[in-house]
Amino acid sequence: MNTKPLDRRRKYYIVLDCETATHPYASQFSGNDRKKIALAKPLIYDFAWNVVDCKGNIYRRKSFLITEIFSVPSIFNTAYYAIKRPIYIEKLQKGEIKLVSWNEAVNELLSDLQEVASLGAYNSMFDFKKAIYYTENYIKHLYSADFFEWDEKQKKHIDFIVSQKSYKSEKDFDSKNLTLRNQTFPIFDIWGLACNHLLDNDDFRAFCLENKLVTASKKFYSTTAETAYRFLKNDIAFSEAHTAIEDSNIEAEILSEIFKKVKPKDMEMGIIYFPFRIVGTVPTAYIEENFSENF
Repeated sequence: MNTKPLDRRRKYYIVLDCETATHPYASQFSGNDRKKIALAKPLIYDFAWNVVDCKGNIYRRKSFLITEIFSVPSIFNTAYYAIKRPIYIEKLQKGEIKLVSWNEAVNELLSDLQEVASLGAYNSMFDFKKAIYYTENYIKHLYSADFFEWDEKQKKHIDFIVSQKSYKSEKDFDSKNLTLRNQTFPIFDIWGLACNHLLDNDDFRAFCLENKLVTASKKFYSTTAETAYRFLKNDIAFSEAHTAIEDSNIEAEILSEIFKKVKPKDMEMGIIYFPFRIVGTVPTAYIEENFSENF
């Protein structure tokens, strides 16, 4: 993929995706407790992005395995998709992905961010406010003298999470920007934009009802990247790869469809909270008819 300087007469965007494991202490727990830990303490092992224009053309593609996470079994084995390890090994052997340190990957990202207007992800809240932040924090302490002290604090935080006690972060939360190594970049949320411009219509709701595409609670329509892509391509058989670069590819296509509905200058920036609510709730009669045994 081309790494030459981009044409500054155009606007470009980064579409980023990541796959995460979590703190190895999570292996002490199971079920919903482990899920809560994974959401609160995500560690990125698969980190990828595409540099695109508003038409979805891809100008750069970066795909990395993070060695401090992927190469440590006690951490990587906490990943929901740890079973995909042979796929990554094959990708490494074919040169389709690089095994690098977190610092190397972040330096690549920061370099590309200098040439784009903004960056987005399908779930910006998770990627930019949790996954990147916590991985950055973990790596900073990993290479410091206070790692074991910090790690013990993480275990206590995890105990709080599992016991459902509240833990309030003292960090300020900026919903409009990603701040990474003292540099700040505007962000957008592809999930929220998709719900606003592509999925909030009767055709999408009918598609979901016909194919039983609803959330685990059965209350809301599924608005995942996989469901959105299935709808846009009219391909119910499509399955998301759940590897970062392949998922970034489809998210870039979804973004290009959004840009057909809204001009880049008019695109809503920042995190859009609870975007699935935009599409509305599933009719009660449908839930009773199709899921009564589980509802």
